[in-house]
Amino acid sequence: MNETTAKRVIKRQFNIIVDEEKKLKRILSMETNDEHPEALFDGLYTRVEQHLDKIVEAQSKIVLLQNIVNPD
Repeated sequence: MNETTAKRVIKRQFNIIVDEEKKLKRILSMETNDEHPEALFDGLYTRVEQHLDKIVEAQSKIVLLQNIVNPD
């Protein structure tokens, strides 16, 4: 595989990680009122998990691509 192509794909995945981390930090900075029932936060938890899933997926792609380009 062309190393330039691999580097560009890795950079794209890294940019996804950075973007998702910003979104995640914004969500986590939201004030939550402990007086409300736990069920009201279900949507918030789902959004946090969605951002985490995207970060994990991008990280996995980077590792896989690095292993393909540089098998050790």
